[in-house]
This record gives sequence, structure tokens and C-alpha cells, in this order.
Amino acid sequence: MNTFSFIADLAGSELRGPDGTFSGRLLADSRLVRKGDVFVAFRGENTDGHAFIHDAIAHGASLIICENDRDIPSSVPSVKVSDTYKALPAMAEKRLALQGKKLHVIAITGSVGKTTTRDYLVRCLKTSFRVHSAEHSYNTLIGCSMTILSLPEDAEVLVLEMGTNHPGEIAEMVRFFPPTISVITEVAPAHLEGFGSVEGVLEAKMEIAESPSLTSFFFNGDNPLLARAASRIPAGIARLSAGTGECDYRILSPDFSIEKGVPELSFSLAIPGDVIAVRARAFGKHAAYPLAFAVGISTFLGVPGKTAAAALEEAHSLEGRGLIRTLDSGACLIDDSYNANPASMSAVLRAAGEIRKHRKFAVVGEMLELGERGDDFHINLLPLLRSFDTVWLVGKTWERLAPFAGHEEADLVLWTGSLRMLGEHLVKVLAEGDTIVIKGSHGNRLDRLVEILCGEGSS
Repeated sequence: MNTFSFIADLAGSELRGPDGTFSGRLLADSRLVRKGDVFVAFRGENTDGHAFIHDAIAHGASLIICENDRDIPSSVPSVKVSDTYKALPAMAEKRLALQGKKLHVIAITGSVGKTTTRDYLVRCLKTSFRVHSAEHSYNTLIGCSMTILSLPEDAEVLVLEMGTNHPGEIAEMVRFFPPTISVITEVAPAHLEGFGSVEGVLEAKMEIAESPSLTSFFFNGDNPLLARAASRIPAGIARLSAGTGECDYRILSPDFSIEKGVPELSFSLAIPGDVIAVRARAFGKHAAYPLAFAVGISTFLGVPGKTAAAALEEAHSLEGRGLIRTLDSGACLIDDSYNANPASMSAVLRAAGEIRKHRKFAVVGEMLELGERGDDFHINLLPLLRSFDTVWLVGKTWERLAPFAGHEEADLVLWTGSLRMLGEHLVKVLAEGDTIVIKGSHGNRLDRLVEILCGEGSS
């Protein structure tokens, strides 16, 4: 099915150029294109992907999907559509329908842990199934569409990630790509500018359970809001919880430590009829939740519990999501710079604060898109900062709240200079045996600070 002419048929268009097959992914960023990939040109508000078609071809793109093929050499296969934003979901919907009912479609959402849960779940399922999933956080309608359009014909499980920052977004994805198994990892304050309240977040996340094909619903059983919402799901759908309380998949005695820069999280997972020992190189006790979902869903689909757990022994936190790196100074860097909301920020700061090390530092950015209660959520973090020797606060919110921060016991430094300057300062401060955690919303771009500390960045 992965022929150029087949893609053209899905689009209701004609193939221009020679036919062939693509062996890679569908991508919208020409910088990521490798030989065999398909490049999709989107017209954005600030950037027109058509301007990068020749870059994609130079990088080895095997097929171009675009709205204007006038400047594409005749030797390069292309499919022209009237609107790539509208065409891709419709094409993917047709492609998914052709796979038939033999395919398990798993959709994952949640305020925290979506990508990590997906990564761990794919590791477990690959021990017994042919699994297809996005390589990146492709959690939008377009992202899911590109993942599905590269679906191998022999795939048995498709794992999708569905994100949202406004009501109706997940519902639209579910209409196009109805999951058979839906997962909500957690519901917490996030994107409150779009949802208004945690209840609004819950309502938006629960759209993932509206699939007409749904057979099973997995959720965080430690969240009372989610538990009540799950109880309202139709009786014919299996409702399965994971958590530390009285759950179907129960996390028992989690233990976390870091030795010589290597994290280790271990716990027992009580599953129906058995107790499984789970061990991974993940950061913090909170990482037990995505691990529990991964093992739980896998065993539900028939993967032996010990087999699923064994697949996770070498699993580690992802880049920007708790990945631990050892700096040239010998200090331990905890990189959680990808994004932040009150739930994830509290979990990371608490876990880092409990580490028994010589000195502990933190760079804490903002938690953006929290609406009118944003300041309160930041102030609530202050007690957690007392566990650190020095904390550098970055962002306009902290500048506004500086008078509050000054009354805390920790050594809090309001940083208003560049990340380059902060990185240079930290290089001088950090020494062997130290630990530093970096956490903030993507808008603060603290990932650049991580690059500087690791000798990878220049700005």
C-alpha cells in the first residue's frame, strides 16, 4: 500500500512523475527528511512549506505532497492537493479503514505522560506484535494523519498520541481515527486559558472515550475526577485503572535512586492474577505511572507480564522529560525542559528534592497557559524549592512574583539575563557530586540551556 500511486489514489489525485514505494516517514520539516521519506508542504501563518520542497528533495525525499507542484522536477514524484491541511486527514481516514478490524488502535492522551507512556507501551508491545507509532510527538490531527499514512500493511497495533489545548480537538481526531483502546494518563491543570478549569480539561480529555469502536478504556485510578468520569462509560466497554490505590493495575512499593548518574526506578505491579516486578532507568517515582500503563495494556492484549517488564529494563526517560545526563564537571543534569504544568512541575521538583546528594540546584521556568490562576500555581511551588541549595527562576511570571519569592528559605535567584549567560555561570558553579534539574514550559526554551550545559548549543 505504500506506493506513490496509492497515496495519489487516497488523495483523489494523479501521480506526477515515476511511481515507486516509500520506505520512510511523512514529515513536514525538510530538515528532518532522510532518503525514502515523504515531504508534505503546508502553508502556515508564518512559513510556507513549499519554499522548502527543494531542500527536502536534496535530503532524499522520495515523494512530495503539496498544493503547488509547478517547480518540482518531473523526475521527482509528487501528488498535488488543493489544501494539504484538509487532504491529509481525509487520506489517513481512508488508509486506516483499509486496514480493517484486525488492527488494534490505541490512542493516548493526558495532561502529563502521553509521550512517555507511548514510548514504553511500544517497547512492550513489540515483543509480541507488529507495532506502528509516530517517532515524534505527533499528537495533532495532522500529526496522527502523517503517522497513519506511513502505516505498514502488516501492522497489528497502531499507537497514537492525542494532545489538545481547546475543546473539540480530540473529538475531531477520534472521528477521523476511532481508537479501539483509549488511555488517559492524568487530568491536571494545563492549558487553562483554553479550558477554564480542571473540569474543562477533563471534559476535553474524555472526548477520547467517544470512539464508536472503543472496547477498552484505561485511566489513572488515583484521580477522583477521572474515576468518576470513567464510571459513566457504557457498561459494554472495559474500564481499567492504573495507580497506587485500589486499581486494576496497582503500583506497589515504588523505589527510586540515582547512582553514578544512572537512575533506577523499581516497583511491583499487581495485575489481574499476578504480581510483576518492574524495573527501568526512569526518573522519579512518578514515572511508575507510564510504566504501569505500558505493562497493563500489554498484558491486557496478551503479552506475558514478565515479557513486557523485561522490555522496559533498559527504558529511560526521554529527552526533555526527565532524561539524566552527566556533565563534564561530573554534575548530574536532570533534563525536564520540554514543558511544564503544575502536576509535572511538582512531581519533578519533589523527586529531585528527595535525591540525597552533595548539593542540589534547580532552574525553574514558567508554567504557561494557566489563565488567571497562573500566579497562584507558581506561588504554590515555593515550598518545594526549599529542598535546593540555589534555584534560578526564569520568566516574566517569576519577575512579577519576585516579592513573594524573596520570603522563602531557599536561595532564590531571579534571572533576567540571557540563557547563554546563565549557562556560563552554571558551568562555573557545578561540580562533581552536584545535581541540577531544569524544568519549565517550552516557551522559556530551557532546552537551549540544556544544550549549553552539555556543550551542544551556541545561544
